Amino acid sequence: MAWCPKCKCEYVDGIKVCADCGCELVASLNEGTEEKEAAQETAPVFPTEGDDFEFDEEEPSPKYHSLYINNEERAEENRTSAYTLLVVGGVGLVLIILFFTDVINLHLTLISKYMITGVMGVLFILFIIMGIVSMKNSRILKKKASKENMLTMEIRKWCKENLNKEQVDAQLECSDQPEELKYFQRFDYMKKAIQNQFMNLDEAYLDRLIEEAYPEIFEENEE
Repeated sequence: MAWCPKCKCEYVDGIKVCADCGCELVASLNEGTEEKEAAQETAPVFPTEGDDFEFDEEEPSPKYHSLYINNEERAEENRTSAYTLLVVGGVGLVLIILFFTDVINLHLTLISKYMITGVMGVLFILFIIMGIVSMKNSRILKKKASKENMLTMEIRKWCKENLNKEQVDAQLECSDQPEELKYFQRFDYMKKAIQNQFMNLDEAYLDRLIEEAYPEIFEENEE
């Protein structure tokens, strides 16, 4: 088996390069100690005018999170759920009233009739209450979405102004790497640069933002 001296990940025989950090694999972790120390001393720093990025050499490779659902999407989901619950609850209550007043006659006993209308009536009232709550949540999330969208636009603008494909690749020395490895190295570089410029960002939010901004920096105008 082969090991990555930096990530300490185990690979099957035949793989020569770590898929996460691009380091050459070694037969055992002891053999890779010197390579790991050398790699940590060369953390990428992107030179921009007026900005100094100080990367933590001891920081482990970032973990990628599941797809982030932004506040605008969550607001839309809550609004859709609210309309559905309100419609189902309202129609259900109308049917219950019609059933209770014998407009809809199912020929049930009086006890069964009261039990069905009581249970179903409570259920449809809960639907309406849940719909109202979802609608309120939708309005709250809509306000948060406005601020989040402004932050997203600001970060993407900063990336386009300060991150250049040729300079980033030169810093990472990844011109000869396969495209898949280039993607992970560029992704990590962008993440560290943004985290140094914009503090306290949600990890999942940042991962999604980079995925959306990546083509604008590294794939735009490429054939």
